[in-house]
Amino acid sequence: MSQPDLTIRPYRPGDEHGILATFNLVFREVCGGGYVDRTLEQWRWQYLDNPMGHRMSLAVAPDGTVVSQYAGVPVLADTPFGEQRFIHCVDSMSHPAWRAGLKRPGVFVITGLPFSAHSRRIGDAVLYGFPVDAAFRIGSRYLEYHFLRDIDFLIRDAKAPPPPAGELTLAKVDTVPPDVGSLYERVRHEKRLLLRRDYRYLTWRYVQNPNRADYELWTARERSGALRGLCVWKPGGGLVPDHATVADWLAREDDVAAHDALLHAVARGTAAAGKQGAVAVFPEWSAEWRAFEARGFVKTPSANWLQRRLVYLLTGSPLTADVLQRDWWYALGDSDLA
Repeated sequence: MSQPDLTIRPYRPGDEHGILATFNLVFREVCGGGYVDRTLEQWRWQYLDNPMGHRMSLAVAPDGTVVSQYAGVPVLADTPFGEQRFIHCVDSMSHPAWRAGLKRPGVFVITGLPFSAHSRRIGDAVLYGFPVDAAFRIGSRYLEYHFLRDIDFLIRDAKAPPPPAGELTLAKVDTVPPDVGSLYERVRHEKRLLLRRDYRYLTWRYVQNPNRADYELWTARERSGALRGLCVWKPGGGLVPDHATVADWLAREDDVAAHDALLHAVARGTAAAGKQGAVAVFPEWSAEWRAFEARGFVKTPSANWLQRRLVYLLTGSPLTADVLQRDWWYALGDSDLA
């Protein structure tokens, strides 16, 4: 088959059925026997229900088969230059029957190039993702991927004693607390660049998620009721075998009591779930990295299991590579790894 047989275009309503057919075919092959097919409900949540919209570039064969996809999840970021739109690139794939025989640079690239061109036209700031090795090699050569850093994990053994609960009140909650916005604003003023963790985003990301049962939301409050911290914890994990995952984290950098309380909940929950330990990810320069290390987490290379790296493409922003390297604060919930 040749490239002219394909139509490269954005998503159209109804494409989701073809997208899911190819997606599940590809990832059954990649992930093996433990793979569970993605459902239409999960797909709709990630793309159509995202309050910031979606980005999808598709290569479609004459018979309607989705041959390739380059997709992204838009999110708002607060930066030194004000509000910017980042695109988390996820779910890139190519149908196995079309991987061979196409002229270079191949179907993955001819699907990805219009994606980044569209982002430049409409003013997206940054495309980012955590590609596997093969996608990283191709993206670096043809799609302007730039390496930001390797991702190291922070891992805490479940056998270590939990930090003290302290004087704050811990509670497992079913919904994002309505006063999370004021906590986010206090945290945001300590950081120069991070994805916006407001009520709308956190509710979509964790509460409206069809996999809602995978996440636990914990709050730490003063006796007066003031919110001092929020942690999203994933007992099932999966990033490291038999480990739970800290997906998201909001607390002031110097709030020792909030760090102690929330990590007390994580440590107790990890042990109760029978996991070997808990995993978190933050930039190594961050106050959160230091706080977690002080409470028993140990730096561990992701390459011990599967190498993880953060890559980016600047598509229309005053942000620079130096700013991203120095100032971009993130947690695992900013990725599709948690």
